[in-house]
Amino acid sequence: MNRLMLFIAACALCAGGGRVAFAARGGGETAFSQDSAWADLRYLAGTIGPRPMGSPAERRALAFAVGKFREYGCQEAYVMPMTVAKGVNTSSGIAVGVLKGKTGRIIIIGGHIDSAGPEIPGANDDGSGAASVIELARVIGKSQHESTVVFCCWGGEEEGLRGSEYFAAHYPSLDSVALMLQIDMADGASVLLADPDASWQVSAPRWLVDASFDIFYNDLHAEGLVYPTQGATINSSSSGQSGSDHMPFLDRGIPAIDFTSDISFPIHTPLDNLSNFTPAGLPRCGDLVLRLFERFDGGVPSRTTEQYWLVVVGHHPFYFSHTLLRVFTVAALLLGLAALIAVRRRRPGSAAGPRAGWSIPKLVLVTLVVQACMWLSENVIGLIRGYRFPWANNFGTFVVLAVFCGLVGLWCMLRVARRMMLPADPSVYYVRAFVMLVLFVILMSWANAELAVYPSLALAALAIAMLVRPPALKGLFVALAPVPVVMLLFNEYMTLFQRLLAHLRLPSLATSVMWNGAFVLLYSLAALPFVFAFAAVYRDSGVDLFWLKKFGRPAGLLVAAAGAVVTGVILCGRPVYDRLWEPNVNITQFYRLGAGKGTVTLESGEYLDGVRFTCQGRDTLLAGRKTQITAPTCGDAAVSWLAVDTAVTPAERVTDSTAVFTRRLTLHPTLRPLQVTVSYRSALPFSAVSPWAKGSRQGLRPDTTKNAMFTWYSFPDTPLVVPVTFTLRDSQSVSETVEVTYDSLACGLAAARPLTYFTPRTIVDASSSFGAPRGGTP
Repeated sequence: MNRLMLFIAACALCAGGGRVAFAARGGGETAFSQDSAWADLRYLAGTIGPRPMGSPAERRALAFAVGKFREYGCQEAYVMPMTVAKGVNTSSGIAVGVLKGKTGRIIIIGGHIDSAGPEIPGANDDGSGAASVIELARVIGKSQHESTVVFCCWGGEEEGLRGSEYFAAHYPSLDSVALMLQIDMADGASVLLADPDASWQVSAPRWLVDASFDIFYNDLHAEGLVYPTQGATINSSSSGQSGSDHMPFLDRGIPAIDFTSDISFPIHTPLDNLSNFTPAGLPRCGDLVLRLFERFDGGVPSRTTEQYWLVVVGHHPFYFSHTLLRVFTVAALLLGLAALIAVRRRRPGSAAGPRAGWSIPKLVLVTLVVQACMWLSENVIGLIRGYRFPWANNFGTFVVLAVFCGLVGLWCMLRVARRMMLPADPSVYYVRAFVMLVLFVILMSWANAELAVYPSLALAALAIAMLVRPPALKGLFVALAPVPVVMLLFNEYMTLFQRLLAHLRLPSLATSVMWNGAFVLLYSLAALPFVFAFAAVYRDSGVDLFWLKKFGRPAGLLVAAAGAVVTGVILCGRPVYDRLWEPNVNITQFYRLGAGKGTVTLESGEYLDGVRFTCQGRDTLLAGRKTQITAPTCGDAAVSWLAVDTAVTPAERVTDSTAVFTRRLTLHPTLRPLQVTVSYRSALPFSAVSPWAKGSRQGLRPDTTKNAMFTWYSFPDTPLVVPVTFTLRDSQSVSETVEVTYDSLACGLAAARPLTYFTPRTIVDASSSFGAPRGGTP
């Protein structure tokens, strides 16, 4: 992840620093009790533990929340059941507590109570939010208030906001909701993110964002509330690849905001536990939400949402309407065009030097070489240290290494460039930079006005660099030109992205080469307009801008190479993983009913070197740079974990060529499974109807005419009966696959390695096929 082109970006990313707890309170603390919320969190994440959607543990947590709501004076407290969530069968729900006020106006305070998997305690994400909601019920329940308060602990957030979506679609008094306040992660180790956004640039009203920053800094005198402008711009430019339970309310026009602690700390792993949690974040979030409730208890300025591009400078939010952004984009295009006209007028006569057409491949080559040196520097350290992702815990330092290695590549290309005979006419380069940036602006504008700001800013800076005459100003503006695009590419969510990337499995050398090559090409494409921009400004300045010629001397290589070597030595001495960052190894046993013994697979994004694997008393120490191994299992114990019975009703003729019948599956797992999936596939279209929900936990959208999938997640009561009514053509064949996944291993397998966590799964499946022959039972 270390492919920055500019040292300024490296400095910005390196400034993130270590794990320092921010002050949760100043002189404006409230009655919110850290000790009380911490006790509730210990019960949720410690006593109950992992709480995936629909699990008995989640239901136990929901019941705990309901009991607390009753204890703290809620006149209504119950679990809203959710048996189907976005097409997936579940036993999840929402813990609801209603504290009635003097009016029917409703303010919702929420946090999700589920965790991301059966191994994940979810202390931060989001046991802390649920504990804060419970504590807020205690505090608010002690006083009189105008608004009716609805406290919600959502189930199923980790599976795609399923609980809050269900609540927003089914809560009968939704039209009375004036405000929704969400706490999703309340760790106190780092900054607190304000998230007023939903998908497609729908955002909370400005009065709510202003109030949040005003209360946090001026009333509570706390520190660390930020807004991730670039990350939020990308995330809200689609259906929302990440977000929280406030989004379904914003989508329905209800003012809502979420507060989330730093996502760069361990979430969605077993390391999201109580020992890695900083309790000071509980009152920081709790105080903020309580003060927001108190400010708007008597009513909100407006019940609406807005569209704007938000930038926070210091403690103050600034809003830019989409209309203003479009005006700026047009102005940037006109400014770029004006610079183009001016540069063309200043171009030299016909004796301008080498043919301009060859400038493109020459500078493309320069860009590719520099980017390859930056990108592949991490691979060198990885080869030396024996890690696939050596930057997992040292991202900032790898950025510095990339800069030095990029300078080495630049020095080499400067030496080669002496023989390239590049044109001296600055317009040759500016035209190409202008065209590429205009294309970026058009593409981004097609997406939305917020994304278009970034290439527009780059184009405006480049145009100014070409229009001003002092070389120092030219250098300043051409250096500023790539900054907006770099900030967008390396946004505030980069640490989360790098963590997800570290779980990527590349099964072969060819795949790894293709993956690295794709990133070199991607970042070269992003860098290319700025390479042409620098060449244009350099030629136009008439001086050795940025001392490029001096850098091209042997001393320049010595400095760059020395910096790369020193940085590499530092990285070789630093730990790659620690208690906050560990690689994951998946252990998956697979059995097919009727096929005898199955297989076991160990796979990881990181190398398996050093993993000690034990089966039936035999120890095997894995060695070498492999990310996946598969072997026969040490037994067929899991075959007894599942039995499948099938009953079929007689076919009824619908037409001369089609028949209808019901196939009734009864699944008998001996253990409660984590997930059950029943899928059907045919070469021809067919109809499959069932009282079971038709959907996929992963959000897959199969061809609904030739495929059908029925899923239950997680830990359903057994046995499971799945009736499906089919409409098939005569002699049409349909394949059926029953896949049952368990969160434990069937036979005696164990694995261990320091600073590594393991995810065990056993999958048992059964396959068959059937059809609807003419006049009879299938």
